Amino acid sequence: MRILIALDASAASGKVVDYLLKYPAVFKGPQLEVLYVDPPPALRAVGAFGSDPGMAALPPGDPLDVIGPVIEPLKAAGYNVGLEVREGEPGPEITQIATDGAYDLIVMGAGTRGLLRRKLLGSVAHTVLSHSTTPMLIVR
Repeated sequence: MRILIALDASAASGKVVDYLLKYPAVFKGPQLEVLYVDPPPALRAVGAFGSDPGMAALPPGDPLDVIGPVIEPLKAAGYNVGLEVREGEPGPEITQIATDGAYDLIVMGAGTRGLLRRKLLGSVAHTVLSHSTTPMLIVR
C-alpha cells in the first residue's frame, strides 16, 4: 500500500502526525510519502494577506526547515518515510501527485479558518476531496 501524506507546518499537520503515531499497526508497514507543497510567491502573498493585512508576503525558505520538524517524530518512531517537495498551488498539486504516483490513500489535515480566509484561499482539503479519485483520510 502506498500512502501520500500531505503536510505543512500547520497545527492540522501536527494532528496528522499525532494520528499516524497513534495507529502504528496501520501506518508503520506501508511506505509513507510525505508531500510538502511550497506555495509560489503569489500564493505566499495572499496567505499573508489572509492572515493579517499588515503582514508582509512570506519569504521563500528552505522547505526542509519547514517540514523537517513535522516529520521527525515519524522517523524517530521508526516509520518508513520519504519526502517529496513541490512548488505550486497545494490542492491541485496534491491531487496530481496522488494520481500520477498511483497512491492508494491520501492523508491530510483540515484546518479551521475564518470565513474570509476560506473564501479567499479556499480549503486545500476540500479541493483535493472534490478533484481526486484517490481515497482520502482527513484528520481534524
